[in-house]
Amino acid sequence: MRGDKMKGGNLFISGFLLLSLNSAVLAGGATASFLKIGSGARSFGLGGALASVADDINTLSYNPAGLASLKKSEIGFTRAELMEDISYNFLGYSRNLTVGAIGVGVDYLSQSSIEGRGVNREVTNKFGASDIAINLAYGQRLTAMSDIGINFKYINSRIADESANGWALDAGWRYKMPVKGLNIGFAVQNLGPKMKFIDERSSLPLSVRFGAGYKIVDNILLAFDVNRRINEKKTVFCFGSEYSVFNSFFIRAGYINSGVSGAISLADYSGFKAGFGIKLRNLNLDYAITPFSGIRKAQILSLGVGF
Repeated sequence: MRGDKMKGGNLFISGFLLLSLNSAVLAGGATASFLKIGSGARSFGLGGALASVADDINTLSYNPAGLASLKKSEIGFTRAELMEDISYNFLGYSRNLTVGAIGVGVDYLSQSSIEGRGVNREVTNKFGASDIAINLAYGQRLTAMSDIGINFKYINSRIADESANGWALDAGWRYKMPVKGLNIGFAVQNLGPKMKFIDERSSLPLSVRFGAGYKIVDNILLAFDVNRRINEKKTVFCFGSEYSVFNSFFIRAGYINSGVSGAISLADYSGFKAGFGIKLRNLNLDYAITPFSGIRKAQILSLGVGF
């Protein structure tokens, strides 16, 4: 019994250090912080300002109401290299129905070869860690001008042989304004109970997001989001722009202002983002690069196929 407790204690110390590292580097102070990363290279290039303008399967990460406006069924994949031995992947599928559309997606964050630490901070065996979220969403046109959507998530976080399970809900709304080219969006994300890891319970990264997107002309888009992180008591401002050439080549630039100077967190780091996209018939290829913590850079690649 004592050996089991000691093992659990060692794992808790190692897990606590790991969660602290992931929270600091990836998304900042909350359980299942990987949920704040978001999928899609386009979203990174737009600085995360997607509440009102997401138009592909990656709308699951920002506003499930966007599913209602998808014109085709789609398969999408995102790969992000965040740090050494840390990667993020997303695979999603959407399908139009007679009424509305459904979307399913899997977010997966993995880290390997982590050095364990005991209660006295001595080096123990290496272990791995991972986080996964399985999404099931539905979006529907409410009126000629507005859409609604909901997304249910099953969440699992694992460190070595220990794991924590939880669930969360997202709900969203989008509205096409009377002004041509202007849309607004609103979403509540990660509403759910605390997750328990060993003997500790922590809150999910609950947030409320509002955004507006405006197409000045057919090939220039401006977007703006305000994201209030409830449990962290923090407000993040996101700005994005997109310029398209013949609706085939896209250049993007964005900026995130978290109010935190010199943050080492990917989600909290205030700074510029950039990316580009290529569209060939039913194929979309997007790339983005986003610096954080001064010297680190995350590279994101997305591929989408419509049918």
